[in-house]
Amino acid sequence: MHILFIHTIGKNKYGGGERWVIKAASGLAGRGHDVTVGGRGGSVLLAEAEKRGVKTHTFNILSNLSIYQAFRIARYIRKNKIDVVFTKGRDQLVSGLAARWGGASLVLKRSGLPPSGKSKKNMFLTRKFVDGIVTNTHSIEKIYHQMGFTEPGFVKVIYNGLEINKACEPYDFTSKFPGRTMVMCLGRLVASHKGYFFLLDAISEIKKQFPQLLFFIVGEGKDKQRLIDYAREKGVDEMVHFEGYVHDPSPYLKACDFFVHASLYEGMPNAAMEAMAYGKPVIMTRVNGAEELSNNGQFAYLIPPFDSSAIAEALKFAMGNPEDFKITGEKAKTFVRQKFGMETMVTQLQAFIEQRMQVKKNK
Repeated sequence: MHILFIHTIGKNKYGGGERWVIKAASGLAGRGHDVTVGGRGGSVLLAEAEKRGVKTHTFNILSNLSIYQAFRIARYIRKNKIDVVFTKGRDQLVSGLAARWGGASLVLKRSGLPPSGKSKKNMFLTRKFVDGIVTNTHSIEKIYHQMGFTEPGFVKVIYNGLEINKACEPYDFTSKFPGRTMVMCLGRLVASHKGYFFLLDAISEIKKQFPQLLFFIVGEGKDKQRLIDYAREKGVDEMVHFEGYVHDPSPYLKACDFFVHASLYEGMPNAAMEAMAYGKPVIMTRVNGAEELSNNGQFAYLIPPFDSSAIAEALKFAMGNPEDFKITGEKAKTFVRQKFGMETMVTQLQAFIEQRMQVKKNK
């Protein structure tokens, strides 16, 4: 099949949704499909696709109402005989029109975050243009069912696939930060999403009790300078290190002592999943997907979001019970590696494409 992923996002943004596109595209290409990733020119997304050997094409969709871009993409679809178009919520109008005008057989939407019940326009467009929805948690699937998407098989839960870099060497934290207990955080520096201000407040609560902690934060984002300034204001700048964007965080995940994920909302917490896959004890907020990832809290310490005191208490528990915490991390490693395999994700995705294609042919 000829498959096109349309995913337009800021040039420097590369989070969980973008990682999913790269994994899905490269996985399907590895199964013999002709796959292209379309996105903004010069973006990290297209660069990552090219590193994987996946074809790319520039689509600068600057507005979700761009008829010009819809015509342009339609020409590309027709010329390259695209069978399947994958899109996301923001791009579904342009993608849907382009697929219809270009003759693509199928439009599938990837929904990695819970849909907003207030977005009637978004849901109308989904009903109008989309032939199936891929999501990554059963809780999101349930929301879609409640919103009326009840056709059997229309919404499919496919867990994000794990990629484990077994060959990488652990990062040498000891030489750079001697005597420190390394707590890693990974994610875009967007405070309204990732909860970093709550984390900094929690650090200020425990700084006198555990001054040896160092929070190693990997990621870039629009709120980076605000977070640096806030850490200084709270007097915890000596306990926080902002590393910036890292192409492969595996060496850091292998070497850290434990991991904190303070998100305010999520689909499936990919960063926490990766930490668990390396056997690291994880503290994470009880956001969407967290219970499925941790088997209802069996393999991670779950806390409520928007609660700095809860983060502080969890950190106290981790420091006071290091052996128990370490055992939980080892159990989590076995659990997530078995449940969230990359091959399983690609196999299920391919089967879903074929199933939705057959349903559409039968209509």
